[in-house]
Parts: sequence; C-alpha cells; structure tokens
Amino acid sequence: MGPATIRGADLTTLPNLVSLARIIGVTAAVLLYFAGHPKVTVVLGTAACLTDHLDGYLARRLSQETTLGAMLDQAADSYTTAIALAMLVIAGGFPFVFLVIFLMREFWVGTVRRYAALARVEIPSHAFGKLATAVIYWALLVMAVTLMLDIPDAAARALRPVAFYGMGAGLALSCYAGWRYTLVLAGKRA
Repeated sequence: MGPATIRGADLTTLPNLVSLARIIGVTAAVLLYFAGHPKVTVVLGTAACLTDHLDGYLARRLSQETTLGAMLDQAADSYTTAIALAMLVIAGGFPFVFLVIFLMREFWVGTVRRYAALARVEIPSHAFGKLATAVIYWALLVMAVTLMLDIPDAAARALRPVAFYGMGAGLALSCYAGWRYTLVLAGKRA
C-alpha cells in the first residue's frame, strides 16, 4: 500500500467499486425488506456478503491496493454486518444483545486501529477476524432464510438454533480477534 493519501482515482479502482457496491447492496437489501420484498433481500444480502473477500483479492491481483481501499473494506465489513444484523434483530431472528456486542466490538477495534495509525503501528488482520466474519455472514444467511423464505416450518425450527449459535460463535471469535489486535497495539505478543 502506498502513502496514507486518498486520491480521486482511488474511487474508481475495481476493488474499491466492489467495496462500495457491497455497501449499496446491503442497504438496498434492507430497504427492500421493509418494502415487502424478503426474497430479493436474501439474494442481495447474500451477494453483498459473498463479495467480502473479492475486493481484497482484486486489489492484490490487480496491484490496486490503496489506503482508501483498506479503509473501505473495513467499513464495508462493519456496515454490512451491522445493518444486516440490525434488520434481523428487528425481524425477530436475533436478540438485541447480539447487535450490542457486535457494535461494541466494532467501536473498540476502530478505536484501536485509529490509535495504532497515529502511533504508526500496523495491526494486520488476523485469521480469527476473517473466520469470525465468515461465521457471522453464514449465521446471518441462515437466519434470513428461516425468516424470509418460504421453507417448511420444521426446517426453519431446525435452522434457527444453528443461526443463533453460529452468530454467538462468530461474535466470540470476533471479540477474541479484537483482543488480539489490542495486544498488538500494547506491544505484547499476539
């Protein structure tokens, strides 16, 4: 990645356009849910989540890694998860405490990363953080399917605990990754 400057051309790189599309896609999915189109919501939301690693892959593959891209990727991850989780809390799929835990973790990690940037300490992504994001996205998808698609009641009842415990596991992994980022900033071995 280059110096910490944002150029206008950075907005038009394919990886950054993918990140922006994720943000727009999940926003559209939530708006369509509230407009009464749950099936379209599941499709758009799934597409937004499935492109999670695409932006980073494209940036590396096309040699288009930018400061803006790194920030957009993190913002898209946080926004996609927060807005989808909030929607599923409102729809009655997840308890509100899951959203609180997720947001507290995001605010903490955002603060740690900002402080690290000021101290010129690089905090690389950790495998636990990537795994947490994947587990959370799958839990979101499973819960959305049980609430928004016409599946048999028995299947929905069987899948809801999978989504619930999957989300719990994803949040636990996410908090653990956040703790490891904190240890890096504190100069301890992580």
